Amino acid sequence: MDRERMKELAEEQFIKRQEATTITAGDDNIIFINERSYRLVEDYREAYNQQKMAARFSDFLEKYDFLVGDIAADQLRLRGFYKDGTAGIARSNQISALQDYLYEEVNFGAPYFVLENLEPHDVPEAEEEPNTAHRKRRRQRRSTGNSNGNGNTAGGHHKPKPKTAAITETTKPAPGNGKAKHVKERANTVETKGRKKRRRFQIRERQTTTEKG
Repeated sequence: MDRERMKELAEEQFIKRQEATTITAGDDNIIFINERSYRLVEDYREAYNQQKMAARFSDFLEKYDFLVGDIAADQLRLRGFYKDGTAGIARSNQISALQDYLYEEVNFGAPYFVLENLEPHDVPEAEEEPNTAHRKRRRQRRSTGNSNGNGNTAGGHHKPKPKTAAITETTKPAPGNGKAKHVKERANTVETKGRKKRRRFQIRERQTTTEKG
């Protein structure tokens, strides 16, 4: 897929998200997103843009007490925070950690804005597509839980190599009763050679002398 086609798809998705989100402006920095009210409490370098917000907003964000948006490469990124003291919420996800987030995650000097959600409510967790989630778990089990030291899976898809294959290929059977007899015969041969050396002798002619009368 070339860049032009990717750009076209991104623009189509941008338009669809805009159409699915309704944003209207009220008095005193009040903004209505899908008929729920928010207050624009900070707008550094006029970062807030209604079209970008409509294209990026999701109903899942309605559970947060604050929404922080920053602009990078002309793209809007949204991050949700809870109010301080919310039970069971880590400090990094509470609004008091905003400055840390801006310092660590947002480009220096980048435009950003903060929206306070005046009507936060519980939102069911977005469920993953069943087929996609099942495939991911199945791939994870195959790649991590079912592999052995040789890289073969334990599910029977690949039969393990016989353990005696290496021995068959690298050694030859000895004559007779096998390797043990071969070693024994080699030892006897050495002993025989030793005995031959100990029994070595030379043959000399016996000289006789005749006495004259």
